[in-house]
Amino acid sequence: MTTATTTPITPTTPAPHFTAPAHRQLELDRGTLVAVDRAGTGDLAEARLLLPLVPGPAAAHATEVDVAAEALREALEEAAGALAVVRAEARPDRIVVSARSFTGDLAEVCARIGAALGPEGPEGSEGPEGSEGPEGSEGSEESEGPAPGGLFGAERVDRARSAVAARLSAAERHPTVVARAGFLSAVYGTHAYGHTATAARLPGVTGGALAALLAGAPVSARRAVVVGRGPAGELLDAARPLLPAPPRLAPRAAAAPRGRPAGGTATLVSPGVPQTLIRLGGHVPGRVHPDYPALQVAVLMLGGYFGSRLTAVLREREGLSYAPRAVLDPLGGSAAFTLEADVRSDGAARALVLIDEELERLAAGAFAPAELLGAQNFTVGSMAMACSSRSGLASVFAGTLVSGLSPQWLGGYEERVRALSAADVARAARTYLLEPGLTGVLVAPAPAEGLPPVRPLPGPTPAPTPLPLS
Repeated sequence: MTTATTTPITPTTPAPHFTAPAHRQLELDRGTLVAVDRAGTGDLAEARLLLPLVPGPAAAHATEVDVAAEALREALEEAAGALAVVRAEARPDRIVVSARSFTGDLAEVCARIGAALGPEGPEGSEGPEGSEGPEGSEGSEESEGPAPGGLFGAERVDRARSAVAARLSAAERHPTVVARAGFLSAVYGTHAYGHTATAARLPGVTGGALAALLAGAPVSARRAVVVGRGPAGELLDAARPLLPAPPRLAPRAAAAPRGRPAGGTATLVSPGVPQTLIRLGGHVPGRVHPDYPALQVAVLMLGGYFGSRLTAVLREREGLSYAPRAVLDPLGGSAAFTLEADVRSDGAARALVLIDEELERLAAGAFAPAELLGAQNFTVGSMAMACSSRSGLASVFAGTLVSGLSPQWLGGYEERVRALSAADVARAARTYLLEPGLTGVLVAPAPAEGLPPVRPLPGPTPAPTPLPLS
């Protein structure tokens, strides 16, 4: 009997690839419209409308955005009726309106949404009376909205305030919400992005203030994306009404978010919290910056996926945290780098040391080619998966447009990621993460050796100034 011998086969994983889908683009005086013809198993169409926001009063901005998104959701659901599922997502720099309908109903849905957002608003409303200026000043008599109908009519705003109040009251004192508020304050300081929505500011939100918020950015900055089955030209025609005529209020002057204020990290003591919540990060370049691909891969290698350094060290080796993560959150032309880890309280100081060590190693280029390749593959594969459905594709195009990029940016996505060298990634980690240093907050059950200086928790009614940091 002959004994067969075999040579071990080295398993190989096919490298993922991403090809940006073809699109058609239309530039109008009231914004940019993009359409993508995407075949699929169903006859559904996805639409995204990006309403860029320019903050007014900084401390009130987040609260106004939440109420505006809630009021828009209600108004646009009423307008679309049973023809579409409509949502409105609140972000500091934008409100994103999403609509899903059958392709045959797309034109009617877009027309209804556009009519609701136009100068006349739903029910033929004239919009907020007396709001002629660009500021839509908070609490002024002129900022009172009309009653009872309209996009931001008094009754609708009352209902929106009540809905937001219910959400805030249920979560405002939760440790994760406190940690998020402290982190944003540390990163953005007194800028509007440094504040979170609070119940205390809801009574001052008026229809006029919401109308001024929505009209704050130039109407030409609005963007709309439609993805469906059919010729892209027909999709463009159907979606034109999504970009309605300009509102009657003057735009606001934009204040760009600045870098982090001088200071460090603070510990907020919250007795009874079962773990210590670590929230660190900083203000970094956004997608428009040429270093963004290298920074994106650096953040991914640090804590952006299950094969990251923080997962390997904090979870697998030390058993301190179940799901540490690091992400980039683009806001307009810039971004916030966020590192989050909920750790065992007896190991919080140790976790901070390990985070610093891994960041230093990453910035020094102490990683093998296989680690870089794995992160590149994950980056490319994630984009391919995000664009594998009509809904995901619409959101990817919308995110690209809101960052100030053209859809053509997607065409070179894989090439930019694959072209990165180890030196590129290390330099990005050093320049934007290590050298500026990380700032933020910890929420811990008690003071402990090795943790940052203790500062008091914000009161039940947070003040409009940022949380004090050492």
